[in-house]
Amino acid sequence: MGSGIATVFILSNYRVILKEVNKDYLLAGIGRVKANLQSHVNKGKMTQEKLKTSLSLLKGVLDYDCFTDVDLVIEAVVEDVSLKQQIFIDLEKYCPQHCILASNTSTIDLDLIGKGTKSHDRIIGGPLL
Repeated sequence: MGSGIATVFILSNYRVILKEVNKDYLLAGIGRVKANLQSHVNKGKMTQEKLKTSLSLLKGVLDYDCFTDVDLVIEAVVEDVSLKQQIFIDLEKYCPQHCILASNTSTIDLDLIGKGTKSHDRIIGGPLL
């Protein structure tokens, strides 16, 4: 799901930081974004040059260090309450106060996800965010 969300933002000319827990997952996620964009080239919706430009908007990371200057974060991990809670606790430590913290959850209450944070007023989400 995260690679699809990243692709949509890249296609809209937004810079995207794709964060993963290890190098293998990160490379796989970047590969899915590249494949998504390549499918636009294959369908004639994008040039190969635009593909290269679009890929320059994507940055892959393994930590939150570069999240200090972001405006929106969309969490798109499996539907695991404790995992989502930990991610939002971590995000709160790195993201600026104005940053919107979003979840792509389709089944978990946002108040439960935000438990343990002081950011309830900036946590948004829902299915197919």
